[in-house]
Amino acid sequence: MNPKISVIIPTYYRNDLLPGAIESVAGQTYEPVELIVVDDSGEGHAEPVLNEYESVIDRAIIRDENGGWAAAYTTGIEASTGEYIQFLDDDDRLLEGKLTKTAEILQEKPEVGVSYCGVLRGDEPKLPKPNVSGDILEPALRFQTFPLWTASMLMRREVLEDCLPLAGMGEDDDLDIELGDTDLKIELAKRTEFDYIDECLAFYRQEGNELWTGLRRLKKVKQNVEHQREIYDQYPEIRRSLLSSWYERQGNLWLEERPWSPRAILCFAKSTYYADESRHLKAALTMASVFGRPGVRAAKSGREVVLSEPTANSG
Repeated sequence: MNPKISVIIPTYYRNDLLPGAIESVAGQTYEPVELIVVDDSGEGHAEPVLNEYESVIDRAIIRDENGGWAAAYTTGIEASTGEYIQFLDDDDRLLEGKLTKTAEILQEKPEVGVSYCGVLRGDEPKLPKPNVSGDILEPALRFQTFPLWTASMLMRREVLEDCLPLAGMGEDDDLDIELGDTDLKIELAKRTEFDYIDECLAFYRQEGNELWTGLRRLKKVKQNVEHQREIYDQYPEIRRSLLSSWYERQGNLWLEERPWSPRAILCFAKSTYYADESRHLKAALTMASVFGRPGVRAAKSGREVVLSEPTANSG
C-alpha cells in the first residue's frame, strides 16, 4: 500500500478556476489520495462547486470567516490524514504523474522531507535548479528556489507539522501581508533535505499571484526577512545582498510608474547602503536616479559596459 497523499486546495472567490484544480487532482493515477477543499470566503461562496464535485472531494470545509493563506492551509492540514501533504492553490493545476513521481522520491529517500518538480509558468517550462536539492537553506534565504513552490512540493506530514503554525497564525505574528510559501520554504529548509524530479508536472498561473507583482513585492520581502530574523542574523551577507537587490527593483518599479520619483531615489540609496562588492555601481545608479528615468537608463547602460569589460588579469 502506498502512503496516503492529502491534497489541500484553499479557495477564495474563484469558482471559475476551482473546478480545474479539482479535476487535476481527480485525474492523478496515484492511490490513495485524499482531497480536501477549504472555502475561505467566509460565506460559503464555493458551495455550488463543492456540491458539483462532491463525488471526488473527500472533505469540503467552509470556514466561518476569511483567514487568508495560512489559516486556510492550516485548516486543511488539521483535517487531513495523509502521510504526505500536497498544497494546491485554486488557480493552479497538477499535471499528469505529479503525485506518483514526487511520492516515489519520498518513498525511496527517507532523508528527504520535500520532493518537488518543474512547472509550466504559462507556456514557459521551468525546470529545477541542480543546486536546489539536499540542503537548500541558503537558496531559500536568497529567494532563489523557483520552481520550488506551493504546488510543485510534496511534503512529509511530520516535517510540515513541525513547521506549524504557518506564518500569520502564530500569537506573536504581526503581519499585514501574507508571507505565503516563501516563509514556509525557509522553515522546511531548516528541518529537512529536498530532492526533485526533472520534469514539469505542475501548472503555475502567475497572473493571479498579486502578492508578487507591482510595488507590494518589496514589502513582502522585507516582512519575510523580519519574520525570519533569527536565521538571517546567522547569514548577514545574504540579508544585505537580498535587500540591496530588492530595493533596486523597487526603485525601478517607481520609475516605471512615473519619469521622476523621490521614492525611487530613496530606494536606490537604500540599495547602495545594503550593497557590498558592487556598492560603487549601486552608488552611481543612485546619483543617476536624481535625473529620473533617463538618468537610470544611462547609468545601467554604463554599468553593463563596465561589467562586460575583461579584468586586467583575465587572459
